[in-house]
Amino acid sequence: MREVRYDEDRWRLLGELRERALTVLDALRDVGVVEAWVHGSVARGDVKEDSDVDVFVPSVVSTYVIDAFVDTVPFEPLKVTAVLPTPKDCVRVKVALEGDVEVTFPVTGPSDRELEFFDFSGKLDASGLERDERVPGVDKRLRFIDPRPWGHVEFSILGREGEVAHRLGISVDLVHERVRALTRREKVGVKGVHVKVEGRPGTPTAELLRELSRRNPKAAEKLSGLGV
Repeated sequence: MREVRYDEDRWRLLGELRERALTVLDALRDVGVVEAWVHGSVARGDVKEDSDVDVFVPSVVSTYVIDAFVDTVPFEPLKVTAVLPTPKDCVRVKVALEGDVEVTFPVTGPSDRELEFFDFSGKLDASGLERDERVPGVDKRLRFIDPRPWGHVEFSILGREGEVAHRLGISVDLVHERVRALTRREKVGVKGVHVKVEGRPGTPTAELLRELSRRNPKAAEKLSGLGV
């Protein structure tokens, strides 16, 4: 187990990233999205200079709401992407914003397994951010991050998968799945997604989803009931 004590610069960076996250969550509420999570290092606290602000909406969002968010969010939209990461996953739309911010909207229903991932990495909603909470989770190095008032303690989850699952309230199967995925990524690099369509800000979300359907039968099957 290793102790990591944060200096003033790290606390300052964490505060800045969390302010950015709260601004995004407020913009989501303005268009009617009442539940959203910031996840990863911003939720845990172990941020670095290259940390992103990753926000996920855990329920299905209409294309109209996504378009309204892109039009009104107070950060410049850089790219909008419709994605089916694997044939088993939900179709989602990712909105990349200035300031290394990315917001992910499911447009088909996410599975329990997909939602459980965010407990693995650590997640917070707006009220948790406002209370300055930090939560435990696992980083991309497969290190368990346990927040403390002065920083965090960390340890490798390898060989401790059952303990980690218990502490995070998730299935041990998910922990083993993430170990396999992140270990494979370390060996062979990041694998591509099943299918994606990139568009410029201002491209209607429905148009991106129609193109995704044209390119991939599985995406078309998942999107068939949406009328896009």
